[in-house]
Amino acid sequence: MEDRAQTTLLSIREPPRGFFSALRFLGPGLILSAAIVGSGELIATTALGAQVGFALLWVVLFGCLVKVAVQLKYGRYAICHGKASFQAWNREATGNISGLHWSSWTAFIFLCSMLIGQAGVLGGASQVAAYAIPSLSVEVWTIMVTVLLGILVSHGRYRFVELIATGLNFIFILAIGLCVFAVQKTSSAVSLTDLKEGLIFQIPPEAIALAIGAFGITGVGSGEIFTYPYWCLEKGYARWTGPRDGSEEWNRRARGWIRVMTIDALVALFVYTLATFFFYILGATVLRSQETLADGNELIFQLSLIFTETIGERTVLIFMVGAFTVLFSTVFANTAGYARLWTDFFVISRIIQPQEEKQHLRSIQIMSWTLPVVWGVVYLTFQRPLFLVVFMGISNALFLIVVAYKALVFRYRYVDPALAPSHGYDAILCLSVLSIGFIALWTLQSTLAG
Repeated sequence: MEDRAQTTLLSIREPPRGFFSALRFLGPGLILSAAIVGSGELIATTALGAQVGFALLWVVLFGCLVKVAVQLKYGRYAICHGKASFQAWNREATGNISGLHWSSWTAFIFLCSMLIGQAGVLGGASQVAAYAIPSLSVEVWTIMVTVLLGILVSHGRYRFVELIATGLNFIFILAIGLCVFAVQKTSSAVSLTDLKEGLIFQIPPEAIALAIGAFGITGVGSGEIFTYPYWCLEKGYARWTGPRDGSEEWNRRARGWIRVMTIDALVALFVYTLATFFFYILGATVLRSQETLADGNELIFQLSLIFTETIGERTVLIFMVGAFTVLFSTVFANTAGYARLWTDFFVISRIIQPQEEKQHLRSIQIMSWTLPVVWGVVYLTFQRPLFLVVFMGISNALFLIVVAYKALVFRYRYVDPALAPSHGYDAILCLSVLSIGFIALWTLQSTLAG
């Protein structure tokens, strides 16, 4: 016990004071942005722009901006209490069902739905690879992508995941930024009138399903919010803050690392909002001229026109690199994240003992192989990536209501008054929760009616 306490004290670190000093400690948000920018942007967002033009630009931007307040609350809780999402949700004394809090069971249902939804992302990445190297079929590439994911993620080390995610962020932002710049030199150039049209609050009746799916999957979704505390803990924010002893020194360190976490989340917000904006613009301009956007093995070929028709046929390589990076980054980060979520669910279910670190790491390694295999099988069964991605978006929108509700529980039941956020943050959090609740109820009503 003394050795463990001494190790904990040695891990305490003073938070950086300046903005640029804080940039050295970013990381969790970059993993999240790698997970966020992918299926929703390359597939769902471009499909939305292709179907309705600029009319729903406000939906995807609002979907990015409104959820970050909830994400910040989860990060604050992880730093102050040293607990990730499943552990935090399951600490409630009432509302237990078979030993777990009811909210933990909703998270379990969501994880099960992602066994289907994430298959669309893995399948999209496989389609890009097959388009680039047609000598190998989509089926073969699906198997190869599945194996690659298992190899990259099964080691279970945070730092390696962060480095790969950071590199993937840089590549896909560079690729889509080049395309947006190039489209301005063509007849599809975006005007201020187009942008103004996209900021009018309206939803064409024929686009309701895609709009709901786009809101659920663009920006930080329920899965990413739920996963964010795990990355904050593995990065070290809570460990560097030290044991919660109620002292002024601890409060000061907690405020400092919360500020670093906030910068981390806002930098990620900038990255995935910019990428989402770029993809929607490209879909609303280049793909808008197409009569239909077919789901199936031709989907990625149609999306490739975003690159080839804006810059030229010689830019096929840019499309290959950008599209594969976008989709692979999502499925890569989510393999690492969901492997941790499943492992933590096993912990609160007592399948794994809480203090057994070897069992914990072993579970992450097993799930890092199991998840891609399941996704690959599901994709090969359906081979409809757009349908699978929209399904994932609807699941995200429904689960968001529980995620948002628990953020309010964190804020008003477990916040130390000395670390209470500002009134401005509270107002934004309430707006975020109300917006999420409205969209989630709308999703439920539309799903039942449809």
